[in-house]
Amino acid sequence: MNRFGAISVAAVMMSLAGAVFPVAPSVAQTTAGMANQMFDEGYFLKAADQASQKGDLESVVQLYQSAIIYNPGDPVPYEKLAEHFVHNDQPELATRYFNLALDVQPAYAPALQGLALLDLAAGNRAGAQAQHEILKRSCGAACPETALVEKALNSPPTR
Repeated sequence: MNRFGAISVAAVMMSLAGAVFPVAPSVAQTTAGMANQMFDEGYFLKAADQASQKGDLESVVQLYQSAIIYNPGDPVPYEKLAEHFVHNDQPELATRYFNLALDVQPAYAPALQGLALLDLAAGNRAGAQAQHEILKRSCGAACPETALVEKALNSPPTR
């Protein structure tokens, strides 16, 4: 502890690690020139999209998790992180985050769609049909997510 308050052990360790192992900061760590920038969920979602476009996969995960920390009651960052895992061939993590989005907001259509499409990709047609039924009841037949899942269910399986 100093005259300004408690010093974080983690901050000291990171400072020492940076002195011994200098590396360029990731997108998630770069804040130069943003002293007055307000950090909120939207900032982190936008930064995650930008990191994804640059191929900085580690930062994408960190930034989506930061968005979740800023607003744990919003299903969007959970669903976006799940989509990231889908596109990076990590279906188990994708399933986990789609389910977390549903924990936050039951019957959240994008998460139900994601789970249905993952079920279809895994050969679990019954699971996909169950998600489709929930989508029809909660979102309606005209809902884009319902229509996409229905189209996938009616398409011949790819080999």
